[in-house]
This record gives sequence, structure tokens and C-alpha cells, in this order.
Amino acid sequence: MLVTAMLLSSFFSVFAQPKTKIELKDNWYYLNGQRFFIKAIGYEIGARPNQHPYEGVRNDDLDLLKFDLKVIKEGGYNTIRTWSQYSEAQLKLVQESGLKLIMGIDVNPDKNYGDSEFVTECVEKVKKVTAYAKKYDCIITYLVINEPQTDHIYKVTGKAFVGLMKTLIDTIHKEHPGIPVTLSANAMISDYMDESYFDVYAYNCYDHSEAQTATMGFKDYIKGLNELNGLNKPFITTEFGYSVSHKGFGRYGGNTLKQQSDGLIGNYRDLIDAGAVGMCPFYYADGWWKGGDKNSHGLDQPEEWFGFWGYSDANDKYGSPRPVWFAMRDYMKGLIISPKNNTIHVGASIPLELYTDKDVKKVVIKFLDKVIYTKIINGEGYFADQLVINPVGIEDMELAFEFYDKDNKVVKNESINILASKTAFEVPKLTIEVTPGNDLNEGKIASIKTRLETKENFKFLGDLKVCYNTHLGWEVGPQASVSIKDQLNEKIITSENFFTIPDNCWVVNASAGISVQYGKFVFRIHDQKITFRGNWAKEAGRK
Repeated sequence: MLVTAMLLSSFFSVFAQPKTKIELKDNWYYLNGQRFFIKAIGYEIGARPNQHPYEGVRNDDLDLLKFDLKVIKEGGYNTIRTWSQYSEAQLKLVQESGLKLIMGIDVNPDKNYGDSEFVTECVEKVKKVTAYAKKYDCIITYLVINEPQTDHIYKVTGKAFVGLMKTLIDTIHKEHPGIPVTLSANAMISDYMDESYFDVYAYNCYDHSEAQTATMGFKDYIKGLNELNGLNKPFITTEFGYSVSHKGFGRYGGNTLKQQSDGLIGNYRDLIDAGAVGMCPFYYADGWWKGGDKNSHGLDQPEEWFGFWGYSDANDKYGSPRPVWFAMRDYMKGLIISPKNNTIHVGASIPLELYTDKDVKKVVIKFLDKVIYTKIINGEGYFADQLVINPVGIEDMELAFEFYDKDNKVVKNESINILASKTAFEVPKLTIEVTPGNDLNEGKIASIKTRLETKENFKFLGDLKVCYNTHLGWEVGPQASVSIKDQLNEKIITSENFFTIPDNCWVVNASAGISVQYGKFVFRIHDQKITFRGNWAKEAGRK
């Protein structure tokens, strides 16, 4: 009887806990009244050697799932992100683990969104999943589709796409009230998309040194998507990462283990600076299946080598961590939400926002080796204050953050660069004029005219980068590099680049950008313009 009572007590401690209340406000997730930064990791249970998560009947693999969830939680994560729905047995384990869940529902992105039979099939799938999923409060967001392609949306119409999305959103809101719904769009191919009707903005974001990443910089390009959507909802990144395959291009594969570690931390920093309040790096385990053979690990296929954990051979069930696992574990101990890196501030003080884990008991901030701020941290989670900086003139300031544990040992340090002044000041400006600018049907040849306004004491670095992103599948379109070294003494620097508009190009993101330096402080100035062909994207695109 005692054993039975203990088991019942354990059962009810898990399933009789108070329901998690989710609120979306101030561009944040709030769980039970507290700001919640989503420290997630992309996770598929069926991605191990000899497995395929989307082939045949998927096993629950509960023993392995339990092992992985324990490891993930110990690694500092508070959430997992999936690409498809979990079974009820799997949801029970997630609930028991204490982790939260951003759960994908595997709506096929290649189907006809306007076909009534497909719409009915999707609605029935959502109802089937939510019938048991609503019992568990570990779910904090649903993702209803992953990376729909531009050409496919054009063919089935933007109206059909938006119609299906709104139908699924309404169905989930009815069947599982209080849970936000969004999609995982790919930033590079879905920048034209209007996400305002979703509860949360969400993008898969990869820093592959092309298109808008090359012209605007990774941080500013992703920040721009957030701004285009309206800056009035939480923004989460549903994928980002670096593959350590032997071969690759443009940072897509071919990275060393150190480059993977440094790249993930750099992306994490940039995406926080872009306004993200949720991170789902890609991903926990290598996907052997992605190269076409789930039983072998091809060295040169980038998609097979994004994992934070790798597997030594086809018989290795549990795997082992790569250096990126430990680097991310330590980095997430103390997240600096504000001030953001490489940003400009006016005034004598700036907002200070941190998100710390249970190990952090004190934070110290230094400038020019002098302590300008120190604070005892009494609990994990979100913390806000004001940081007094008192800049002298226009001052490039490198702020050194140190996070300490209970034994007064540093568990993390990070520097944040800002450009500060007590009074407003002007920086160089870049604007573009794009032709055709209203409708791609207006011509076969496009031009991007750039106009740079220089400012004293601000130095341009490198060439001006120009891109005409044509959204042809995963191709990013033509790019140009313009030298301005012969015009640096002029107050206004202009240039013009011409591009051919493909007949099957339905939307273009034209952009230009260049780096600017003031002392140690380096930032990007840039401009972009999105142009459609005709009115095909009126329902799916930005107005």
C-alpha cells in the first residue's frame, strides 16, 4: 500500500500541477505571469542512425526520448521544438521532464492549399492531435507548416495559402484554447510573407553570407523581418545552425567543430539583437536519413551534420556531445537582452535586461576596466534595471559583462559594443531606388540605384554590397560588389547596378548595404525594397 501511495503521489505531482497560463504581451511570452525566454533546441526522436522520422510507422522510442530529454534539460534548455506532432505517450514524457514544447504539426507544404480534400485532411489531423494534446500544459506553441516555397504558393495562390493557415489557426484556437499558433517560414524565401495573422512571428534563419545577409548583415536582415511584420508580437527563431560536414559552401556545411561553436554563439547573439525572445537552434542530433540512406553517414552532405550530438557508428544509440553543446550550455547561463550588441544609444542611461539560469548569483559590468554596475541576482529568469553610462561626446563603449555563481566564480563573460551620446547625432545613411519598383511586369531589366550620405568621423569598411534576390527556389539571385574607395571624399556617393528579371520570378527583395566604423564600433547601414509581379501575393504578401 505504501508503494502504491508513493506512485500515486508521484503521478499526481506531475499531472495535477497548476495549468500553465500563456500570455503574449510586450512582444514576449509570459508563463504564469513571468517573462519566459524560450531556450529551445530542435529535436527529432527518429533522427538516429538506422532511423527515418517520416518513413513508415514511427516508434515512440520512449526510453531514448527519456534519455534525450534529461540530457537536454541538463544542457540548459527549457524547451524543445519538433517538426511533427508527438504521440500522447511522448507528450507525457515531455510533461514529466519539465521542458516546454513548441510542437510541429506535419502539414505537407507541397500540397494544394486550396484543395477542399486536403484542407479537410489537415483540419482532421489537427483535431486528432489536439484531442489528446490539450491534456498537457507543456505545449506553448504550435507550428502548422514548415518552409512553404514561393513558387508553390504562387501556383496554388496566396489566397489559398492564407485561407488554409487561418483555418488551422482557428481550429487550434477552438480545440486547444490559449496556445499560440504560428508557422516556421524560412527567412530567405519568405521575407515577403505577411505573418501578422499568426499569434507569433517565426522564421528559420541561416547565416549563409548571401543575399540580404550579405548586404544588410545577419542581425539587421532578421531584425528587418520583425519590423516589416509590425513589431507587435513575440518573435522566435525556429531554426539556425552550422553543419560540420566535410564539404559545403557559403557557411552551409564545411565548418570545423570550432566554427560550429563560434557560429552558433554568434547567431544567438545576433538573433537576440534582432529582437528574438525564443531560440530553436538546429539541432540536437545528426540526421543520417537526410542524405537518402539512414544506415550510413555521408561526409559531404551538409544536412546530415548539423547536430550538437553525433553518433560514432550505426550501432550507437546514445551518441556523444560535440564542442558546440558545451559552448551553448555555458553561453545560455546569462543572456543579455539589453543593451543589444552594435546598437546606438542616446542618453545618460540605457535599459538593462538579463535572462539568467539558476547558477547565476551576481552580475558585474565593466567599462575601461572599471566596475560601473554590480548586482546580486536572487532568482533565475528575467531581470530588468537601468545601466548608467554617462558617455563623453560620441563614445564607442565596449561593456564587459561577467556572470558569477554562488562561489563567486565566473560562469560566463561577454562583451557588448555600443555607440553612445547624451545628445542625438547623425550617422551615414544609405537609400536605394529600385526600378521597376511597383510591378515586376513593368520591364525585363531592373536597376538598383544607391545613394550614400557620408558623415565626418565615420569610416566606410569594404565595398558596397548589392543584391537582387529573385526567390527562385533556394537560389538567392545575383549579387554585386561596388568599390567606393575613389569617392570617399565626396559627401554623396552614388552607384547603379542592373539585373535581368527572370520570367518565373514572382517576388524580388532588392537590397544594398555597407559597414561603417566609429572607433571600435562597427555597424551596417542598408536599405531594401520588396516588389511583386502583378497582384498574385496580395493575400500572402506585405501591403
